[in-house]
Amino acid sequence: MSTIPFNVLRSRHSGTTLHLVVECPEHLVTSAAKAAVEVTIVDFLGRRAQVNHVTPLTGDGTAALTIGADLFPVDPEADPPSYLLTIGHYATWFALASPQSLAPSVAGSNPPPGTGAIDYLARDYVALTAMMRSRVSQIVEDDSAWALDHPADPMTTILEVLAYAGDHLSFRQDAAGTESYLTTARHRLSLRRHGRLRDYAVNDGCNARTALVFAVNGNGVLPAGLQVVTLQPGEPDVILPSDPALVASTTVFETMHAQSMAQQLNDLGPALVQSAAYTIPAGSITLTLAGGNPGLLPGQLIALRQLNAPAGTTSVFGAQVLRLLKITEVTTPNGVLTTVLSWHPEDALKSALIVPPVNAEGAVSLYGNVVLADHGETVSAPLQPSTVPAAIAYTPMVQVEDVVSAAPLPRVAAAFDGSQDLVAASLMVESAKASLTSDPRQAAPCISLSGLRPGMAGVTEDWNAQQDLLSASATERSFAAAIEDGSGSGPRQLNLRFGDGALGYAPAPDTVFTATARSSGGQSGRVRANSLLQIIGPAPLVTWVTNPLPASPFAAEDSEAIRLFANTGFRANLRGIEPDDWMRLGSADPLVTQVHASLGPGDQTPCTVGLITQATIPDGITFPVASARLMDHAVLGAPPTIVAGSDVELAIALIAYCAPGTNIAAARERLERRIGAGTLPDGSPAFFNPANWPLGRQVRLDELTRVLRADQAVSFVVSDPQNDPRIKFETVDGDDDSAANIARGYIAIEAHQRARAGNDNFRPALGRIRLFVVAGS
Repeated sequence: MSTIPFNVLRSRHSGTTLHLVVECPEHLVTSAAKAAVEVTIVDFLGRRAQVNHVTPLTGDGTAALTIGADLFPVDPEADPPSYLLTIGHYATWFALASPQSLAPSVAGSNPPPGTGAIDYLARDYVALTAMMRSRVSQIVEDDSAWALDHPADPMTTILEVLAYAGDHLSFRQDAAGTESYLTTARHRLSLRRHGRLRDYAVNDGCNARTALVFAVNGNGVLPAGLQVVTLQPGEPDVILPSDPALVASTTVFETMHAQSMAQQLNDLGPALVQSAAYTIPAGSITLTLAGGNPGLLPGQLIALRQLNAPAGTTSVFGAQVLRLLKITEVTTPNGVLTTVLSWHPEDALKSALIVPPVNAEGAVSLYGNVVLADHGETVSAPLQPSTVPAAIAYTPMVQVEDVVSAAPLPRVAAAFDGSQDLVAASLMVESAKASLTSDPRQAAPCISLSGLRPGMAGVTEDWNAQQDLLSASATERSFAAAIEDGSGSGPRQLNLRFGDGALGYAPAPDTVFTATARSSGGQSGRVRANSLLQIIGPAPLVTWVTNPLPASPFAAEDSEAIRLFANTGFRANLRGIEPDDWMRLGSADPLVTQVHASLGPGDQTPCTVGLITQATIPDGITFPVASARLMDHAVLGAPPTIVAGSDVELAIALIAYCAPGTNIAAARERLERRIGAGTLPDGSPAFFNPANWPLGRQVRLDELTRVLRADQAVSFVVSDPQNDPRIKFETVDGDDDSAANIARGYIAIEAHQRARAGNDNFRPALGRIRLFVVAGS
């Protein structure tokens, strides 16, 4: 049974007699009058009325039926019930007017044809189409003129277009509420704004970055923006034409800065060679070249590379890029001039480098012509619109797909000149490791604008992209560039937003902008080492180029990550106040391997922070650098006391009584291994393994005795020196006392100390854990 909104125009009842005038489609009127379809009237209780007659009513262009029926008697004081009128396969409910509200009908007061209830909850395409088809079927005069169920009918086309527009408007109405909340927002623009309100910067990813090594045939300057590409099939030359036909899979990198080139810096490997093979240890931050300085400058990058293992070895060093901090010429006592190169401690050699003698296998190359490069090809970027309007805000859209985002150039302090010591220089210059690892939170879309103001022919203004304009001054020519989701399955769009004169300079009306952007060309930017081998010319200086290191991009933050971290990102305190703050900030430093912080007695005592930093050769560089960085976070309250971590050697002796019949030799070996500094048979660390003892962990007696008692052969453990004078529980060189330590249950370890027990019989000063195993009786 289907419901059709035909109308009961008039209803009159007298006692049990009912008269109806019903408006309905003409074909239904004809069928009912000829008894081709059944007409029934049923009340709410299921009682069926006796239909006496069904007569067509014509006139005034109206198609209607008059229906007479006998109803069941009802209480005259009660209101009449509702009835279900069924004509053929269609049905509708109607109710009779109460006797108190009956009024004589007024001629001409009939509602217009097709007047019926409209379902305002119909909001999607399917529901809107069905509702409009039903509506049209009522109001058209000749139903046979419209084949509403046929897709080629023009009325069907009109209805579908209107339903599509209504569906779109309904979606926009719903989206207005959806995008108002971080948990429900779907558009990247909304998520970015919600995150910014929480002081959280949404990142759109960051392009890949690597270091390029060049060989040149003379001295000169290599410009920024030089394009280096992956190998082109069938093109053997290093230099390609200015506008080559690149294959679709080509990845384009561009140099990030200008760099002076010198032919003598092509490969300094021969200056490393000595008469015999030698090793530069892992962790080294210096090496020595034979002769004077060949032209290297403090702050520049150099690259070490070894492609083959030296004779008699199987280890290959590979490649590593280093940031030079200091270059010192030294004359040996024999009068030989040498040059000592020192680099950033974060760039300490990852593994030992074996330098073979001359003409031996496994030669080491040291490149001095090294330049940073990142992924993206500079292209012209049309704007829509390109002219600043006079009355509305200027928010153009960039007509270039796949615009990459890039982090700024590495930081170098203006005062750095190479005369500083390694500690001071390390705080002023970023390491090569940091320079090659971009922070996606600082990345901004790579686009620049040039504005030509009206009436100033030939005079242009440069505008630079930023993440936002919240910190821009009123005179700063900058704009905010944000990558937004495209419509449907379309590509992402780059929208620009300019200042208003208070936050950022407002462009003058009728200014015409031209733009350049860097496009990824549909490539991810992920390349392997030694895959960027050709240059898009001209570059007359260059004879060879490669990338000794691979490159990988940073993926853009997805919507779920934004929703997850934007709610908690503002809680990341960058100020050191509590011990937990100092431990978190210290752990974030790449030079710190362990950190522990604690408060001394009293509420006003500043924190004591113990640091263990990476070991380098020479030593003594990483701790002052890491402690100076950490002290930058001490902006409130008393500054902390930062202490270099140190080891505390233990002197412990306990008595273990075993059950009668125990194999004492086997039990001794098993127990000493369990509490030793090595590993257990299953590969897990033993109790006093250094991995179990970070900074600040107290040595508790109950933990140690619990480990011993866990052995099935041990009956009990004696740890009271009054019962056995051999018992010890103290440090080797400390002023503590075994009896006092046992009484309180632990050996006190400060925040900057690590408990150690080497258990070396030949070096007892490194700590010793002795265990006397006694057979029980």
